[in-house]
Amino acid sequence: MLSGIANFVLRAFQALFAIVVIGLSVTLIRGHHWGSLPWQLGFACFAGGLAFIAALIGLAGSFFSFLEGMVGMIIDGVVAVFNILGGIILAVKLDGVKCEINDSARNAVALVENELLNGGTRDKVTWVEYQHQKNVKKAEDVILSHCREAQADTVFLFLTAVVLLVSGVLLFLRARKGY
Repeated sequence: MLSGIANFVLRAFQALFAIVVIGLSVTLIRGHHWGSLPWQLGFACFAGGLAFIAALIGLAGSFFSFLEGMVGMIIDGVVAVFNILGGIILAVKLDGVKCEINDSARNAVALVENELLNGGTRDKVTWVEYQHQKNVKKAEDVILSHCREAQADTVFLFLTAVVLLVSGVLLFLRARKGY
């Protein structure tokens, strides 16, 4: 078992990061209006929920000995893999777009055509283009906001994985000492 304070701090960060991932993923999901929802957002939300449940299990490990040791390391490892996969999946789907309006036509097209950011597509017209066709500034703001949210979601998935890996390493070191 980790020391009580270290376990509490790690699990608190894990839970906080998981809540942020869930919140950002749900915000992006709610910003999608046309067509089917990109599965990447559902996976990210699932990974965040799984990390939150694992944080609660990790805290329970302080009180129930069967949740510490190998069981705790396996749970942390599996949840870390899901969070790493979620981060990679979102990063690949974002395809290196920059969340800024600049003179790069390639970046502008990538922003508008990215299904995580544009609210969906119908008849080759994106929801953002249709909804804000009279206000280009508003359309830019919506796309850039979704872009920042998606990038933050990616970062917090990776941060959650780091916290889980640190927790797993500390559990392993503690188990090796035999107490």
